[in-house]
Amino acid sequence: MAPLSAVPSLGAVHPSFGMPPQKLAVSILQAHGLQHTNNFMGSHPYCICEAVHSDGHTGSTKIETKRVTEGDLLNPFWGETHYLESWYPGEALQFTVLDEGFVGSKIAGQVRLPSELFFPQGFGGMLQVAGLPNALLHVIVRPLGTSAAALTNDTGDMSALLVQGAPQSGKREKRLKVNEKPRACC
Repeated sequence: MAPLSAVPSLGAVHPSFGMPPQKLAVSILQAHGLQHTNNFMGSHPYCICEAVHSDGHTGSTKIETKRVTEGDLLNPFWGETHYLESWYPGEALQFTVLDEGFVGSKIAGQVRLPSELFFPQGFGGMLQVAGLPNALLHVIVRPLGTSAAALTNDTGDMSALLVQGAPQSGKREKRLKVNEKPRACC
């Protein structure tokens, strides 16, 4: 994990902030050093990751792991990868670790990951969970490029999009049938 002096300020604007929405692969692997927050009937830790939106952007920006119901509940292993479709460069990711018990869920702790630490190069490592002095959350965040939401037109049709700078011609594409061999040359 980067030393605190190397972490950029949360108010900094990422140079690519004007970019279209991006797709992120977010792997939530494991938490270490959690504490029980529910006093009644068990503990089932889980984690939520959501984009901290600015300017009212919308889309699929929240993911949630399954609840861990057996094994070491203070060091739960999720090993899950989910996809955020509409993340905008410059927006932080907030990870919230919750503990679900008989009377509902309680927040065990939170981590905010500034975009400067995972975009565009990605991030993998342990994050200190605020609110729990000895707890760490192991995550991997990988930018996957422009979101499918940004590539569709207003009707949801992707066929109207063309690669910029690609030559356009009226010629039809020649296709081989599955069982047909290409003609020999020369």
